[in-house]
Amino acid sequence: MDLTIVIPAYNEARRLPGTLAHMTSWLATKPWASEIIVVDDGSTDDTVQAVTAAKRPVRLLSHQQNLGKGAAVRRGMLAGTGTWRLLCDADLSTPIEELDRLNEYRAAADIIIGSRRVSGATIGRRQAWWKVRFGQLGNLLVQILLLPGLKDTQCGFKLFHQRTMPIFRQQRVNRWGYDFELLYLARLSGWRIREVPVRWDNDADSKVTISAYLTTLGEIGRILWYRWRGYYRR
Repeated sequence: MDLTIVIPAYNEARRLPGTLAHMTSWLATKPWASEIIVVDDGSTDDTVQAVTAAKRPVRLLSHQQNLGKGAAVRRGMLAGTGTWRLLCDADLSTPIEELDRLNEYRAAADIIIGSRRVSGATIGRRQAWWKVRFGQLGNLLVQILLLPGLKDTQCGFKLFHQRTMPIFRQQRVNRWGYDFELLYLARLSGWRIREVPVRWDNDADSKVTISAYLTTLGEIGRILWYRWRGYYRR
C-alpha cells in the first residue's frame, strides 16, 4: 500500500459524504495503491451511518466515546498500512489536491507538513480576527518553547512516513495540542520535517472555539512537564 489517508471525525455526518466522494474520485486518477480510514471519535450524530452509506472503499474505526482528535489521529495512523500516511481534516480546508505538493518532498523528508505561514501559501476564506490572534499567540509560544523554525504546526494536512509511527505510540496529548507534541517527538527522534506551502480555506462551521485555543495553550505546558519528567524517550 502506497498511501493511507486518515480522517478524524466528530459529528461530521453532513460533510463526510461529499468529502469521501471527492477524495475517492481524485485518488482514482492516481497510480498509487491507497486506502482511506475514517476514525469516528464517539460522534453523537449520524457520522457512522454517513460513512457506511457512502458506498466508498473506506475503513471505519469507531470510539465508543469522544476521546479527542489526537486520540483519533493516533488510532488511524497506527491502523494504516500505507508507506506514507496523510492526516486530512474532514472539511478539506486544505484540498486533497495539495497532496501533490507534499509528495514532491518525499525523498528529502520523513514528515511533510502543510503550512499556511510560509512563502507560497494561499489563504482563501480567512478566520475571524480573534482566531487569527489566538493562533498567532499559540504559534509564537510553540516556536519559542518547543519547535523553533516551524511556522505552522496546526494545519490539519500532514504526511508521515511509516518509519515515523513510533512517535504516535509515545503520544500523550489527545486533544488539540497533539500536532505540536507529535512534531516535538519527531524532532527528538531525529526525523526530518519539511514545511510546504498549501492552499487553505477557513471552514465557517469549524468546531474550534475559544476554549479549544485555551486548551491548546495549556497543552504546551503539559508537554514541557512531560519533557522535564523524562516521559519522552529519545
